[in-house]
Amino acid sequence: MIPIRYVEPVFRPPSEAESLILPVTDGCSWNECTFCEMYTAPQKKFRVREEDEVLESIRLTGERYGDQVRRVFLADGDALVLPTRRLLNILEAIRTHMPAVRRISLVLPATKLEEKEPDGNQRTGGSRLEDGLCRG
Repeated sequence: MIPIRYVEPVFRPPSEAESLILPVTDGCSWNECTFCEMYTAPQKKFRVREEDEVLESIRLTGERYGDQVRRVFLADGDALVLPTRRLLNILEAIRTHMPAVRRISLVLPATKLEEKEPDGNQRTGGSRLEDGLCRG
């Protein structure tokens, strides 16, 4: 059993079917898109997960499956709402405890592109951004 606490229902882009889903938030920080009902369940009310919980999930998953996990998807609806420092800590923990990971992805609302450091994605080991059709 994967030592990660999931809040149902769990969503991920189809391209992440082979990825470990690592929740760093629950729900979506925007959650006002007129076409989206993904995060309307009461248990999906937006909140940022505690950093200690996320880092412990990474550590425990790494102990059990670290050499098998190749891809990680940072969930839920908007991982970039986290401060850059916290994202860097999460990425470093993934690199340390899951050394086989070659791809880390997240959903990126288009409005978030200019809020983060332009070269930070490559510098921190990020390799894929999924453009959610958010803010609609």
